Amino acid sequence: MLKLSWDLFVIVIFTVIVAYSIIIGREKTLRVTIATYLAILTADGLGNLFKQYVFSSKQFISIMHTVGIGTEDYTLILIKILVCIAAIVIVTIKGGFSVQSNFLNGGAVGVVMNMIFGFLSAGLLISTFLVYASGASFVSGSVTISNEALNEAYNQSEMIRMMIDNYNFWFSVPSLAFLITSLFNTAE
Repeated sequence: MLKLSWDLFVIVIFTVIVAYSIIIGREKTLRVTIATYLAILTADGLGNLFKQYVFSSKQFISIMHTVGIGTEDYTLILIKILVCIAAIVIVTIKGGFSVQSNFLNGGAVGVVMNMIFGFLSAGLLISTFLVYASGASFVSGSVTISNEALNEAYNQSEMIRMMIDNYNFWFSVPSLAFLITSLFNTAE
């Protein structure tokens, strides 16, 4: 019998993102990955500005309590995740750039390369959202889990623990892979 777990959830999300990457192709997968980096920086920057200026406003805190939105930490997590998703979608669809990759485009090797980029993109996305859900900043350099629900999932799931503990790996490797394949790219 199949046991539902956080590990299974992470595996399913990885699989869906890799399958989607195969469907859209390597150039669009790289475009999504680049958009993700821009979105991470945008969400962190705006989230930190929001925390610094808006959360310090007594009027905003009063409105939050009146509306019943929740704690500042929960609101900041929600803002970062929503801004990140919106930025990924906007930059991917409307961004004024294109990606051309002629390195190992055809055949089985091209499919494998696309799957690798899809896997790395999935790791970047999942680790980003887990770090945001923890209440931390993705580019701050350290993660302390302040979210009680995520802390429970972290303790129960080897995969979630791996994604959060190694977020610097997931943040840097997609870019490194793109840089390395760019050295061999024949597109101009």
